[in-house]
Amino acid sequence: MIQIADLNSPLRAVQLTLLEMMLIVDHICKTEGISYWITDGTLLGSERHKGFIPWDDDADIGMLRKDYNKFKKIVASKLPEKFKVETEELHTHGKHNWLKIIYLDDFEWIDWHGIQRKGISLDIFPYDYVRKPNKKTLIEKMVFRIASIRYPDDANNLKNKLRRLINKSRVHDIYNLFNKESGYVTYGIETPYYGYAYYNVNDIFPLKEGIFENHVFKIPHNPHNYLCTVYGEDYMKLPEESKRISHMANLRFSN
Repeated sequence: MIQIADLNSPLRAVQLTLLEMMLIVDHICKTEGISYWITDGTLLGSERHKGFIPWDDDADIGMLRKDYNKFKKIVASKLPEKFKVETEELHTHGKHNWLKIIYLDDFEWIDWHGIQRKGISLDIFPYDYVRKPNKKTLIEKMVFRIASIRYPDDANNLKNKLRRLINKSRVHDIYNLFNKESGYVTYGIETPYYGYAYYNVNDIFPLKEGIFENHVFKIPHNPHNYLCTVYGEDYMKLPEESKRISHMANLRFSN
């Protein structure tokens, strides 16, 4: 475990706000009988640092599609007033094609395109079963092609305007009505990350408890195999300093 971000820095304040969001999600899930697990860089932080990766400024949670849909229906009514669910009208940097819980006060930053932004967000991703790992079937390719939108970068071109229109018909949910359980899952078929990594269901379930920032959260049953799948076997090794990059440039406290 290495030193956390400067305790008085805006980055550490962002991390603690994200932690508050995570604790609220954990409480909602426990109360409503919804399964979730921390994933991606948040799981890596749990295993390598027992908390946030020191330069990380976001947090990631995963849910199987059935839990994700249930959570999505109730979350807005369960959040404290200061936290919101991202919408096309209310967002930090454009509407995304998965669930985000956002906080719009206190923080300002600059995105990769040099645009001034405000607020932070917690990502909650759906996970879908796949018929075969590391290979999309023809049906999966077709649904992914019409359902996925790379919010917000490509959302305004004609092709993605049509996709957004189709997406409102929830073609991904229609697809999942017929999608059978299997031994592997990947990110939701409407997200741009579908097929980015395929996870063995036995490495996820049954979920167990892990430590993150001195709190207990749900993590995959075999976090080592899970992290090797997405980051490779050297995931415990720190990257070079030049590669320790945050998502939000010039992060600072707003007035």
